[in-house]
Amino acid sequence: MNEYPVFPFPAIVGNDTARKAILCILVNEDLKGLLITGGCGSAKTTLARSAGKISDGKSTTIIPQNTTGERLFGSIDIENAITKGKISITEGILAENDRRIVVVDDINLFDEKVIHTILDTAGSGNLLLERDGFSENIRTRYILIATMDPEEGGLSSRILDRFDLCVETERIEYESGRLKIIRSCMAFEKDPVSFSKKYSSGIEELRENIRKAKERLPFVTIPGSLIELISELCIELNVSGQRGDIALAKTAKTLAAIDGRGSVVFEDIRQAALLSLEHRRRNPPPGSPQGDPPDESEQEDERENENDRRDEERPGKGNDNNGENREEMQDHGERDSPDNNNADTEGAPPEQAFEIGSAFSIIEFLDEHSLSRLRSGNPGSGRRRRSTCSDSSGRYVSYRHRDRNKNDIAIDATLRAAAPFQTARDRKGLAIKVEREDLREKVREKRTDDIILFLVDASGSMGVKKRMVAVKGAVLSLLNDAYHKRDMVGLMIFRRKEATLLLPPTRSTDLAYKMLKEIPTGGRTPLSKGVVSAVKLLSQGRYSKSTDSKTIVILTDGRANYSGSGRNPYEELRMTARAASEKKIRFVVVDTEEGFPRLDFAVALAFELGATYLRLDELDSRKLAQSVETIVKKEHNHV
Repeated sequence: MNEYPVFPFPAIVGNDTARKAILCILVNEDLKGLLITGGCGSAKTTLARSAGKISDGKSTTIIPQNTTGERLFGSIDIENAITKGKISITEGILAENDRRIVVVDDINLFDEKVIHTILDTAGSGNLLLERDGFSENIRTRYILIATMDPEEGGLSSRILDRFDLCVETERIEYESGRLKIIRSCMAFEKDPVSFSKKYSSGIEELRENIRKAKERLPFVTIPGSLIELISELCIELNVSGQRGDIALAKTAKTLAAIDGRGSVVFEDIRQAALLSLEHRRRNPPPGSPQGDPPDESEQEDERENENDRRDEERPGKGNDNNGENREEMQDHGERDSPDNNNADTEGAPPEQAFEIGSAFSIIEFLDEHSLSRLRSGNPGSGRRRRSTCSDSSGRYVSYRHRDRNKNDIAIDATLRAAAPFQTARDRKGLAIKVEREDLREKVREKRTDDIILFLVDASGSMGVKKRMVAVKGAVLSLLNDAYHKRDMVGLMIFRRKEATLLLPPTRSTDLAYKMLKEIPTGGRTPLSKGVVSAVKLLSQGRYSKSTDSKTIVILTDGRANYSGSGRNPYEELRMTARAASEKKIRFVVVDTEEGFPRLDFAVALAFELGATYLRLDELDSRKLAQSVETIVKKEHNHV
């Protein structure tokens, strides 16, 4: 069989950091995995596949996307079971590639359990295979090189930490480099053999350097002062756990061996940190509190002014009872009579577009009722969720005893289940006899979209004390979180007499950020119109698929003073909320009301919607993102 042509390693333009990481993983096989990240067409796969050509005779195996667990890890030898009645193991791809290079393209699209098994085996050299009541420990050790495009979904921090090395491909933005890439690719496609011969001397030189570095590596030492520097650096970069420290030390020694030195120097530590710590560092997220806190006297003056204003507006004495809150909403709605709807801008402050604010630090960010609902949930893994299909439309990932889908038989699993019993069965000339208890059906999964629509109150009340600044900071955190989870996020505002869709559900956080920055604030509060428009958007057209997880996050103080029907605004809101609660949409109400006494209109709205209730003034924007994501995931698992 002819070998598939591989682009020569020395011919790759730029990407010096990625090339250095590949040399490290080939020299030091104690380094447990290299992850190469980058956008589409950034040469990450080319880099990974070219590693085998410069290694000491190691072949490279690419793991296909749709590989089954049986083919990847191993399975029962059906032929041996049928002919001899004995159970034995047929090796899978990982066992077949002992002492070789295994490349996993788009590893972020694999099932998380599969990823963990691949990483465990690469690190320990042991693969525990358990199939149909039979288990066997298989020894296999391979060099793991994986690639991923972050635009297609991320990996959890737990999985990222399992890779000793992680690099991002370089963006070639200089003209000479791009021209060289074009010419090289065209020449390689025209005649791969002739093109590769031009770099044969460079490949041999790399192989010799790798061989010498492997011989030198056991004798490389690290001075005590640099070991202390490694620990200090990991602490300064907020690296959790000790894998980062160990990987940094191993990488620094490897770099010294590659450069022909017997001792690690400071430059080795610097370069090794770029390879082994960048994916482990925990930076303060965008929007975290910075600078000096505001003066306490100024805060007290603001609270007093806000309380005075609320005393003037409050229609009656408040309490925590939801029923009384709803009655109070109606009374307040009667005072804000629909007769005044046309006076939308009369006497109102001018429109403003507030900046995007930072988060505010707190300790407790959920009331006890919401906390009890979320306590068993966990944040998402950073990738789009999968759901088990009841039909044959998804990807075959596993099998089970025949139960639901009787027509979707897993032939491979069925044959394996029947194989051990063939010597005892009367096959009547058949190669294999399958009985009812042998039948297995396929378990299929497919990816589902999480659609989160932010419904933001942009009325005049949100401009008081620049409340919109804090709201935008919270929404920004949610947008950042949605980017990492690969959720689809949309942005809708309601103000004056209408609701406006600023951004249809999308995965473009750059566009969402731009729209968020430009949200104007002013006018009345058509809260009912906002709820109706948001529900309508997620119930029709492309967003109406029942397999999607849909959530509407409403950020409002709950005050409604405009009714499109001419009815009492709060009565209209109550009817609208009850109708919306019957839809297959989850609701989260984030109460933006501040100060005391509280009117708690948003509490009543959450009650009618059957929504999870959160308070903005109790939340750090980072914790708001985590809370909403937890709610979405938990509710999704209950569907």
